[in-house]
Parts: sequence; C-alpha cells; structure tokens
Amino acid sequence: MSRGVRLGIRCACSPSARSEFVADSPASLPRELSCSACGATRPLAADRLTPRGGLLGCLACGHSELYTRKSFPAAAGIAIVVVAAVLAPFTYYVSLLAAALLDLALYLAVPEVVVCYVCASEHRGFAREPRHPRFDREIDERLRYGPKAVMGRPMRAGGTAGAPDPEH
Repeated sequence: MSRGVRLGIRCACSPSARSEFVADSPASLPRELSCSACGATRPLAADRLTPRGGLLGCLACGHSELYTRKSFPAAAGIAIVVVAAVLAPFTYYVSLLAAALLDLALYLAVPEVVVCYVCASEHRGFAREPRHPRFDREIDERLRYGPKAVMGRPMRAGGTAGAPDPEH
C-alpha cells in the first residue's frame, strides 16, 4: 500500500487529546500507541488487521464495531449551504444549484474514513476489504446504553466487517 495509513486515537485523559500515527503500511504501525497529552500507552490491536491490510476491528481498542463516513468536516458543508442560501435571491437561485454541484463533487472526491463506535479512533488509508457499513444508530445506542436500549435485530457476532449498510 503506497499511500500510507493513518490512525487517529483519542485518549480518556481529555476530550481534546488526539494522537495521530502515520505509517507507510499497516505492518509498519507502532506496536504501542501513546497519548500525546498524558503519555499513557496501550498496545496496538494488530490482530484486528487482515493479511491484506484491511480492518476486522479497531486498532486502538480492538472492538469489532466500526462504521464508514466521508472525511469532510460537517461545518464546512453547512457553511456552503448557508452561503448559497444567502446569495440565492441575488443570483436568481443559481447559487443553490452551484452548491449542490459543489456538494456532489466533494462527495465524490473526499476519501472515506473508518471510525470505531467505542473509542472514536479514525482509520485512514487501510484496505477497503472487508468493508464496514455507514453509521448505524442502533449499534451506537446498544454500545452506549446496553443491549436493551433498542429493540430490533441483535448485534452481529463478527462485528461490522463485511456487513451491509443499515436499512434506515
């Protein structure tokens, strides 16, 4: 994998404490992760990597529930829409069409990031297989509030690796 991989982890010491680990390949990631704020260390969950560099689970905490999202700040997307809406009366509403086209272009151009439901660690540049579905509110609520938080399907035994996208 020539583009390299990045692993961004959050530490329990502070909500803003975030450490970034960059490597040429998944195999060259450090074996131990340490927080840049407090120095606390924890082992890398290397068993969650597939032989081809995909993810079976989170490398920071080892949890098997991950989701995929676009690596684009939501505030920037909202700013584009707000600017287009403010300019709409002055541009005969062409600015809304321009914002929609810009949104489509950004959606197609921006890479995806795989995020852990439990520790919010971000995995970038890893192999796409096995694929992880987009965010699922049911999984998030079950992990936060326990198995009785949401009625419906039970959790997948193997985690989200290779799971389909949620139906809702």
